[in-house]
Order: sequence, then structure tokens, then C-alpha cells
Amino acid sequence: MAPPHEQGFDEDEKKTGKALGVKRKFDEFECPACSANNPWGESFGNNDEVLCNWCGISYKAVVDDEGELRLKEL
Repeated sequence: MAPPHEQGFDEDEKKTGKALGVKRKFDEFECPACSANNPWGESFGNNDEVLCNWCGISYKAVVDDEGELRLKEL
């Protein structure tokens, strides 16, 4: 058996949050236009489309390599 540092990640060591980079998922967002908080039923991530439930503007979610979310108006 390989030493621990040569083995793959254990379940507890999986990447989370910002460490996921572009694969990071979100369950809410703040609308850039009206500042309303929008909880999202299912998680969304890079290139997904989201809709502000308050002002009705649609956005494309863009997640960068550092796991930061940006919303581009469609």
C-alpha cells in the first residue's frame, strides 16, 4: 500500500468552496441590479442561467479559476 501522501484524496480531503475553482456551485446570489438576495432551489455554477426573483433580470453565472461568482446580464 502506498504511503498516505501518495494516495488519492480521502473523502474528508475533497476540495470545497473556492478550491473547486470553475467547478464551484452556489445556492444563492445577490442581484447586481437590485441587490436582492435570491435563494436558489438547486445549486448552479459556471455558465448556468439564473433569474432574479425580484426584478426579473436574467444573468449568466461565470465562475473564475478562484471560485468567484460573477453575473453577466443576458
